Amino acid sequence: MQITADQCRAARSLLNWTQDQLATNAAVSRATVADFESSARQPMKNNLRSIADCMFAAGVDFIPEEGDLGVGVRFSKRKITYINNVKINRFDRIATIPMRYSSEDFVCVIGLDDVDDYYRTNFSTDGEISKAISDMLHIVLTAAERYAPTNIKDRKLIVTYDMLDSR
Repeated sequence: MQITADQCRAARSLLNWTQDQLATNAAVSRATVADFESSARQPMKNNLRSIADCMFAAGVDFIPEEGDLGVGVRFSKRKITYINNVKINRFDRIATIPMRYSSEDFVCVIGLDDVDDYYRTNFSTDGEISKAISDMLHIVLTAAERYAPTNIKDRKLIVTYDMLDSR
């Protein structure tokens, strides 16, 4: 998702977040946020995606330019809710997060190998895996919001690396 510096400032304002709060939620440096918002430099793709995804997960939609109308932001009506309770099953190499989409309960399933691939490392303990998933929760929620309407089967949404890394 490509956003502009103006959209970033406007979305942050809608959420009533400081640059520090956005940086923390997006897992980027404050300097990355400040430089982007002042148009001093364009963030790396993964940082820009993280910035956009965390604000999307917090309830902001980014409106692209259309005809004579410029870009914009607005609050969106989210259909995804989740219970912050990641269960790790190392035997089957999956993590599950209970969620709800439009009043339908389902389980979001993420392969532990996909988490390892996303971070380009191998996590060895449940604590490391839980922290990694917690740190990328905004990306998981963004993927769930995008793919739930068409990919929930048997009350499960399997989130793949491609869904996490769609840039």
